[in-house]
Amino acid sequence: MKRSLPVSSRTPWRVAAFSLSALLCALATEARAEVAVQRTFLKLPSSNGHGAVMLDLEQKKVTHFREHLFATEEPIIDAAGNDVFVRGQPQVVHARDVLFDAFFGLRSGGTQRWLSTQDADLEASGYAAWAPGKTAGTGLATLVQKVGPLEVTTYVFAPQSVPHASFVMALRVRNTGTAASTGVSVFSLHNFHLGFGRPGVMSDIDENGETVELNGNDFAEKGYAGAVVARPLGAVARKAAWVSTATGSGNAYTVVNNGGGQDLQDFTAAPSAANGWATAYQFNLGDIAAGAEKWAGVAFVHTGNPDGVAEARQWLVDYAGTSDAKTLVDAEVARWAAFQTDTVKVPAGVAEREEQLVRQSAVVLHMAQVRESETFLRDSLSRDGEARRTRFKAPDGSPATLPGRVRHAGKGAVLASLPPGQWTYAWIRDGAYAAAAMATLGMRADARDALSYYLNADSGRFQSWRELQPYSMPPYIITLTRYHGFGVEETDFNEAGPNLEFDGFGLFLWSLRHYERTTGDVSLVDQTWPTVSTKVGDALVALIDPETGLIRPDSSIWETHWNGRQRSWAYTSLTAARGLCDAAALAGRVGDTARATRYREAGESIRKAMAEKLTDGNYVLASNLEELKAGRGYWDAAVFDAFAFGLFDPNGKIAKATVRGLDLRLSSPAGAGWSRNDDRYDHAGFADMSPWGSEYDSAEWVIVSLRGAMVKRMSGDAARADRVLEWVTNQSTKNYLAVAETYDELKGTHKFNIPMVGFGAGAYALALAHRADGTEDPACGAYFDESTLTKTPDAGPGTPDAGGEEPDAGPWTPPDSGLHPDVEVSGGGCSAAGTGVVWWVLALSGLLAVVARRRRA
Repeated sequence: MKRSLPVSSRTPWRVAAFSLSALLCALATEARAEVAVQRTFLKLPSSNGHGAVMLDLEQKKVTHFREHLFATEEPIIDAAGNDVFVRGQPQVVHARDVLFDAFFGLRSGGTQRWLSTQDADLEASGYAAWAPGKTAGTGLATLVQKVGPLEVTTYVFAPQSVPHASFVMALRVRNTGTAASTGVSVFSLHNFHLGFGRPGVMSDIDENGETVELNGNDFAEKGYAGAVVARPLGAVARKAAWVSTATGSGNAYTVVNNGGGQDLQDFTAAPSAANGWATAYQFNLGDIAAGAEKWAGVAFVHTGNPDGVAEARQWLVDYAGTSDAKTLVDAEVARWAAFQTDTVKVPAGVAEREEQLVRQSAVVLHMAQVRESETFLRDSLSRDGEARRTRFKAPDGSPATLPGRVRHAGKGAVLASLPPGQWTYAWIRDGAYAAAAMATLGMRADARDALSYYLNADSGRFQSWRELQPYSMPPYIITLTRYHGFGVEETDFNEAGPNLEFDGFGLFLWSLRHYERTTGDVSLVDQTWPTVSTKVGDALVALIDPETGLIRPDSSIWETHWNGRQRSWAYTSLTAARGLCDAAALAGRVGDTARATRYREAGESIRKAMAEKLTDGNYVLASNLEELKAGRGYWDAAVFDAFAFGLFDPNGKIAKATVRGLDLRLSSPAGAGWSRNDDRYDHAGFADMSPWGSEYDSAEWVIVSLRGAMVKRMSGDAARADRVLEWVTNQSTKNYLAVAETYDELKGTHKFNIPMVGFGAGAYALALAHRADGTEDPACGAYFDESTLTKTPDAGPGTPDAGGEEPDAGPWTPPDSGLHPDVEVSGGGCSAAGTGVVWWVLALSGLLAVVARRRRA
């Protein structure tokens, strides 16, 4: 039978092991540098809050144009209005990508070619500058190429002034040679897919049954998935259309691809349905003098109504009129310049490259916010005869009649990522950091809309679910996971059931007060306090577990799902404590004195419970109560926010022990930051409390790294804080100023989703602002009084001097199993990076302790 040893039996082994590791740490004095930054992100998105478009620098073409910014519209419902589940999975209405590809071609030097076949200048490409001498700061993606003496720059953007899914594709042809370039022509090809299907917004739908018609110079292509209208920008010489099976001169792609100087064949056929239509324009620019430039381009707009061509065409008339491509590009740059000068407030003390990144981060925050509130819905879902139903009403408030327009609740939502990132959903967690960053950067209207969204969305839908019945779940209004694009609360499922998360309540309250303090706008709270207090603050208090004093078990930040995976997570409790402290301040300001007292007492009591019940024998703050009790696997960088949010003194014993242990256990070998937790490796060879770990857990996470940098700065370790900021700045700068979700912990390259919004752009802005501000902001006005804590070393799980799990609970995993061979430990541990031998010694010392325990048992 397996037994634990008394403290006196195991202490000598522990002391010896860690004395040796401390000695080796002291010998490892050579500072570690991060790996070289690599460019791996080549798909640049642009959005106007109604749709999104993406320029792929690797394929040298536009490869994505979605009808909505978000990934899903709403749940599929039955005739009774109930959500439809199939084999335990909720069925959803996916938004659609309606473009296969679009790109330019060029005739010069007596021959022609599609620019998708030409090399890209990746150093010169990226986002257009908002002002001369600046870098980026706009939503205009650019692709720069050279064809002989001609420099050709493709501009792709979703125009901010068009309240519909739309984009512009413009080409500037500049002669960099010493002689005139003669006989220059530009071609544009546009292949939309408008047929059946809703496979997911990053997958192609069908191209069946499409029809092309020509009205003047404007092409209209329509099919089941609506209609796209194209308007050439500038004098157009030829207008071609063909089906994919066309051959010879009737296929514009082939004509240009074959070289030579053959013109496109004008489209003259009557509209007819076929599979796989594509269209093209030819612009004859003529001669371009040395040092001169000429332009061509096309503007596009999409409507979900196949019969809405005339309306969509009017949208383009209103936007473009008779403007040429250069005029529209210059106007779009001017709009972003006004945003940067009139709205964005850059934190003080930033370096030039930091300013570039924070300005582009403001652009990402703005582009990731949904701005549509109405849309057209067909009466069938993904193909003819498949009924479409909606829970939303017509714009005038009457019951919706499909096909027709509906008004939904999506406006204001901030998505977790932009495409090509797959998280184009409105998570409350990401959104709270994003809204706080918006307020910090002077984006007051955007921040207000973001916070208002959460109070107007269709939430509270899971209150009576059986998973929450033991909690007597109170009425609530902040989602327990995320939202569909139309503003309907949703959650995702796997074999362990749904994600049900309570950290959004506290994060919303923190972000709401941050908005009020930063902008000075008290009207939002004044107008919504009855809802905020009853369905956020009161609901959060009701979720305090009377047995532990913590927030009841949930899925929390890393979304572990349910059915035995729910835990008493530190992150959920720390966000609740901070949020309730902020709610108490808001309640006091509005004169709700009873709630001010109740919220403050609740926030302080949760914090106290965390200090007493979520720390080990060495005061290390654990990931969750269950793993702490098990004695292993409780390392989680999400707890950095316990100090960044001001619950505990960043120079106190809880912070010192916790951060030191996180440095030892979770520091990334390749980068300057930290993995999110130890779940990928904490169960090797035995069962534990988190057997579901994956690459997501071991990857270096930008959000925890930036929050950790704040904590390092607060505790006086400015060098590590600056390293993290520089690392993220360098990574993002190399990758077109896009902040990633994660970095590969061994290669240092971007991993998983990019560009991230709240967990990326927003977190970066908050970290810079925190460095500039330099003031402390303790929760409830003061840090927790740690003098009230009394723990005997080894009385609970933990290790002397380093903070950690008991060696006799199992050895550490050596670096060849994926743990970190290079670590940096602050506060009495390794002052510089380890060389890998430290990890091997720790592993060996842990193994020796296990052997000793077994011999003594």
